[in-house]
Amino acid sequence: MKTHEGKVAIVTGGRQGIGRGIADLLAKRGAKVVIVNRTDAPDIAKAIGNDAISIAADITKEADWAKVAAEVEKRFGRADILVHAAGIYPLATLDQMTPEEWHRVFSVNLDAHLVGARAIVPLMRKGGGGSIVAIGSDAVNLVTPPGMGFSHYVASKMGVVGLVRALANELAADNIIVNAVHPGITDTEGASGMPNEQKAQVFMMQAIKRLGTPADIAGPVAFLTSDDARFVTGQTIAVDGGLLKL
Repeated sequence: MKTHEGKVAIVTGGRQGIGRGIADLLAKRGAKVVIVNRTDAPDIAKAIGNDAISIAADITKEADWAKVAAEVEKRFGRADILVHAAGIYPLATLDQMTPEEWHRVFSVNLDAHLVGARAIVPLMRKGGGGSIVAIGSDAVNLVTPPGMGFSHYVASKMGVVGLVRALANELAADNIIVNAVHPGITDTEGASGMPNEQKAQVFMMQAIKRLGTPADIAGPVAFLTSDDARFVTGQTIAVDGGLLKL
């Protein structure tokens, strides 16, 4: 099913986890995938296939995004899809957190979405439109246990919701849709250290009693970046196995 044939997709955090799952599926659907990571990953690009490439960049820096945009234009002449899957979630309670740590989390989890859009949207405009998908978090809808140390993470991901809604309105005239996908707890490297008792608590609140997988998240992203979603924008889709919400 080549729903993405002829499209060029930029995926941050495509080296592993959710980002890798998204990159793999978009390539299988026919897209030329550009994975953007802090370190170059040509081996991952080769494994993804379909002429995927890797670009080393700090996604919080405008200069690095300018480099990404220039390389994508040089290689492919266009950009149709931008998926922000990179993110960090160091745990720190209010007493433990430093202002530097707060700003670092916001820089990666929120600021990078804006900086990336500023660099890539002009390429989308040249091509007549595109799709932006932000990977947020279902944590914005939950009450986290006391002492979890998620305040900076949840605040940054809530900011993503607001940015998606605003950009969806701003970019609609350019035929660019903007949406967010909020995963629940997903079986990735980052979740591997989560205590089993906490996983059990989450499962009790889910309709589907298992961890999500990167492939579970990739499917909805593939829909939102396909032509089937041309009238879907400003939306947040929870992909969490039917987790009970507030």
